[in-house]
Amino acid sequence: MPTSSAKSSLNVNSRFKKKIEVKCWCEDLCPVFVSRTPENPGMKFWGCPNYKGEGGCGFFKWVDDEGVQKQDMMPELNRITEQRQMMTLMQMVVVLLGAILFMLVLVVYKI
Repeated sequence: MPTSSAKSSLNVNSRFKKKIEVKCWCEDLCPVFVSRTPENPGMKFWGCPNYKGEGGCGFFKWVDDEGVQKQDMMPELNRITEQRQMMTLMQMVVVLLGAILFMLVLVVYKI
């Protein structure tokens, strides 16, 4: 039987376990849900918090003993990063095209 000091050190260690935060493709923090299906009873998983409403991204990932496997998440994170970079580039192109159009209007109407 562990001594009281051993118990308290175990409790302290368990409180300071690294908490893993997982974001879905909506960029929202995913809560941990517990499966109630006959196939996976009691298994924990992360899911998009918007799954009940419209606009949820459908994100789903099982929680394993180690937490989320980062290598499994990398393709999704890379895809999101690439999409953000592409959106930034598109916004820059729109601004530049607007400036060119404005200059052409000035030249055509000799303003």
